[in-house]
Amino acid sequence: MEQKEQEFKFVGDGPHVFEISVVVEDLEKSMELFQSLFGLTPYKKMESPIANCYLRGKKVEGAAMKLAYYRAGPIRFELLQPIGDSIYTEFLRKKGTAVQHVGCRVSDLDSELAELAKRGMGTVAGLEAPQAGLKIAYLDSEDIVGFHIELVQSPGLPGED
Repeated sequence: MEQKEQEFKFVGDGPHVFEISVVVEDLEKSMELFQSLFGLTPYKKMESPIANCYLRGKKVEGAAMKLAYYRAGPIRFELLQPIGDSIYTEFLRKKGTAVQHVGCRVSDLDSELAELAKRGMGTVAGLEAPQAGLKIAYLDSEDIVGFHIELVQSPGLPGED
């Protein structure tokens, strides 16, 4: 029997998958490995503090991350080295280098989260940059699918400016 292609529909109008993110212990070593094994070089590398960051309902201070972005067709591949306490550090301590999240764009994060809450899906972390119109939430999906699902509401993709 032929399977018909189905639209990936979560809730609302999305999500639209745009990113696969792997947490790593050492960004520079991981970038060297990707270069030597696969010939890949990032199109962007940056270090950024994580402002307005929440983990399990508590505000986190001093969190930051080092990032390297790679093109992978329509999906961006991200290497992420956490600095300080955050959802990324928590995941790295628990699982080591691994896919930490799959990023999905949504147009209305609050509506998506309200609908997901009705279905029993909560969040474990989030962050906001109101001046940039950025809101991010990490779903409590790790025990279900092995990684977090990141929902991003933003006029552009984080790290693409």
